[in-house]
Amino acid sequence: MPFFRRPAHAAAAGDPIPFAHDGRLHLFYLSSPEGPLDYPGRVRTTWQHAVSDDLLSWRELPPAVAPGEPGSYDAGGIWTGSVVEHAGTFYLFYTAHDPGAANPQTICVATSTDLVEFERHPGNPLLLPAPGCEAVDWRDPYVFFNREEGRWWMLIAARRADGPRWSRGCIMLAVSDDLLTWQVEPEPFYAPGDTFCPECPELWEYDGRWYLVFSRFSERVGTIVRVGDTSRGPFRVPIREELGGRRWYAAKSAPWGEERAFFGWVHDVVDDQGAGRRRWLWGGDFALPRLVRPEQTVDGIVLRVRSAVEVPSGEVVGCLDERELGNAGGHQEAAVVADVPHRAVVDASFTTGDVSSVGLDLARGDGDEVLRLEVDLRRSETRLSVEPQPLDDFWADLTGSATRYREVDGPVLAFARLYGATGAPVRLRVVLDHDLLEAYVNDDVVLTQRIERVAEESIHVFALDGTTTVSATVARLG
Repeated sequence: MPFFRRPAHAAAAGDPIPFAHDGRLHLFYLSSPEGPLDYPGRVRTTWQHAVSDDLLSWRELPPAVAPGEPGSYDAGGIWTGSVVEHAGTFYLFYTAHDPGAANPQTICVATSTDLVEFERHPGNPLLLPAPGCEAVDWRDPYVFFNREEGRWWMLIAARRADGPRWSRGCIMLAVSDDLLTWQVEPEPFYAPGDTFCPECPELWEYDGRWYLVFSRFSERVGTIVRVGDTSRGPFRVPIREELGGRRWYAAKSAPWGEERAFFGWVHDVVDDQGAGRRRWLWGGDFALPRLVRPEQTVDGIVLRVRSAVEVPSGEVVGCLDERELGNAGGHQEAAVVADVPHRAVVDASFTTGDVSSVGLDLARGDGDEVLRLEVDLRRSETRLSVEPQPLDDFWADLTGSATRYREVDGPVLAFARLYGATGAPVRLRVVLDHDLLEAYVNDDVVLTQRIERVAEESIHVFALDGTTTVSATVARLG
């Protein structure tokens, strides 16, 4: 099974729980039942299980844990958690969902000796919501052995019971000596004061620093990172906090070589006729796995992101040999292919020089509207946006008549700062897999988006305000 996107037997793939063991990557993940689009039906999820030696080809194994019988503490779904190994036993910690119960989210565990067949522990639930926390948000246990303190830690996504409704999200900490008896510390481990709930938290050490990763869903959506000098922080915002764009969500990682292998999913989207725009859903397809490496720069810590696999390509359908593009004070472009396959790999290299911006356009039909991947060298940033941006865009968003490409907050679909050398070559690789787009820029950042595809599309390279040399190819995705 190449390119792990979503299983054929599920409506959507959800939160990943990667676990590296004996040189293999075990990807546990949530799968949504066929049919429901909304809560609670869509989140009556099962823990699925796939394994890979190279992160490219995957073999599916039997589901690890499925929802319990009606009336049980996990009848409403087996939600996100983590897996650890201790003394020959694998411990699978998960969130048990029981909608309508006094405590609809509780922390539970199942164990295994072969990492395939798991049995629920008779002492479940292990942890109920702590005093001072809301009962409805108590989930996503992330367990690891903290060598700084010589005991097991569990991070829990939670919400304090008081404070402003939209900013009381926090991460609680529980500690244990045996993985079964846990004590929740009374104060939040991390309380940013700006999020509804920091979902799917994880904490890991790299080169003497600690990295706290979690996902925001209520505002400034995405998977983000904080950095601390110890496992207890304090945790600060690095110079680039996002790891993959607003539509790459609930990403979690496992060690892979000298880097971290991250997995995240891209939201499904449906037409919401009542609202006059598209509506993003929980779950969807997995993006390609990515490798993340923290790096100290002159400005501070930045996490570099690159593809974890060499995406195979097939027949070349368009090619632009080395060509100079230049028009000081203006814009110049060159066509690469007139008919883009629905599954394609686009590669482009620019020498940059004195040019202001370079990039790719995916033009629709007559070219009046393009989806633009722009590397702005003067501002050191990259953007995935809809062009042109009409003068009446604000009014169009209010009335729901804006183009279907657009996000609810405007024509910029994804954005990231760049921290490479000024004037260095720019390398772009864009993977188009039907309506999924993944754009890799210089082994530095990745932007991810689900887009609407049409029958007639072309790809152009462009340069703005200066001169550059470019070469590009478009090939079918292998």
